[in-house]
Amino acid sequence: MSRRPNHNHSTSAQPIAFKGVFQVGDLANRVISVLRERTIAERSLLCDSIIDRLLIAISDPRGFDAEAALDMLRSAHLADKDIISCYIPEAARHLGCRWDQSDMSFAQVTTASARLQDMVRVLSSEWSERATRRSSADQLGILLVICENDTHTLGCATIAASLRHDGHSVRQIMSATQLDFRKALRQDWYDLIMFSCGRPQALETVAHFVKHARTSIRNVPPLILGGLVLSQSLDAKELTDVDLATNDLQLALKLCGTSAVVKRLVAE
Repeated sequence: MSRRPNHNHSTSAQPIAFKGVFQVGDLANRVISVLRERTIAERSLLCDSIIDRLLIAISDPRGFDAEAALDMLRSAHLADKDIISCYIPEAARHLGCRWDQSDMSFAQVTTASARLQDMVRVLSSEWSERATRRSSADQLGILLVICENDTHTLGCATIAASLRHDGHSVRQIMSATQLDFRKALRQDWYDLIMFSCGRPQALETVAHFVKHARTSIRNVPPLILGGLVLSQSLDAKELTDVDLATNDLQLALKLCGTSAVVKRLVAE
C-alpha cells in the first residue's frame, strides 16, 4: 500500500510571516501543488520504499552526505535523470506535506530541503563537465532567471541541472535585480531566456525584464515563463509579454530549434 501523505489535508493554524517575503503557510501549498502537475508517467517511476529511504537520509539529525545519498539511489538502479526529475521533487513534496500535517517543524523541512538542493548541486556539477565536452553545434546557451524576493530555489536548481544533463550551458541569476539582468545580457548572448516565477507579485518584475530584453537585444531569443505562478495567474503570459508560458521544459526547448546560434555580444 502506498504510504504517500494525504495532500488533501489542510491545517487550521494561522500562517506566520517569513522574512517579510511570503507566508510560511504558502510554502506547503506551493510544494503540494506540484503533485497535481505530475504526469502519470512520472508517477509510475516512483517507488515508495526508495522515497522513504531518501527522506530518512535527508532528515537525519546526525548529518548528511549528498554523494552517499546519490550512491544509495543509484544502487537501486535509478538513472541520474530520474533522480533529479522525479525523486528529488517527490521528496520535496513529502516534506511540504509533512510540514502541513505538523509531522515536521519548519526548521526540519528547511534543513532537509537544503540537503536535496545539495544533491542537485552535486549532480549539476557532474553534468556541467559533460556540457563543456559537448559539441557547440548542439549546445544551447540558456539564461535562467529568478527575480528578487522570489524564493523557490530548489525547483530552479532542478531545472538547471536537467538542462545541464542534456549538455546545455546554463547561467543562473538568483534574486535578480534589473541591474543583474541587464549586466547578464551585456556579457553574453543566449539561445533561450527562461524566467522561473513562484508568485504573482513577481510578474511585474518579469514584465520589466522582458521589455528590456526586447528593446536592447538584436535577434531576441525566445522568452519563456514557467513556475508555480502559472497555476495562480491565468493571464501570466499576457501580463509579461513572454513568447511562451509553460512548465513543459521540452516544449520550451523546441522554440530554439535543434542547434545553437554562434555566441556573440548583441546587447546595446
